[in-house]
Amino acid sequence: MLTPSRSLYGYWNEITTRWSDNDCYGHINNSVYYFYIDSVVNRYLIEAAGLNPTSSTTIGLVVESSCRYARSFAYPEPIEAGLRVLRIGNSSVTYEVGMFHQNNDQASVWGGYTHVFVDRESGRPISLPDAFRRAFEAIHSEQSS
Repeated sequence: MLTPSRSLYGYWNEITTRWSDNDCYGHINNSVYYFYIDSVVNRYLIEAAGLNPTSSTTIGLVVESSCRYARSFAYPEPIEAGLRVLRIGNSSVTYEVGMFHQNNDQASVWGGYTHVFVDRESGRPISLPDAFRRAFEAIHSEQSS
């Protein structure tokens, strides 16, 4: 399995695993990675695009998601998470988050989702606001893993 390398990702932050993230097999449960992905994406939207999750008139709705696993993580282990944008549309964007063990150049887990941006009140798709588009372009990377 070809895994993405660190060089593909333009935004980084560290995820601190929690005791409750482990499952009975002694590693992070697969469903928890989706929480990690969501946290990385939304932190970027807040920092780079000015999203205010409780009051912005534009919000993103997830319409598709996926995750792949090459090597597991376990508590207490830091995860180095990189974010890139794979595709920018008129009202949608597809993200990928690569999760890396320290000092490892290949992703252990990678996944993401597609957001369709809508008007908070009407729920109807809208064109990406300029601040969002600029933020996405800053970390856009073609889908070659």
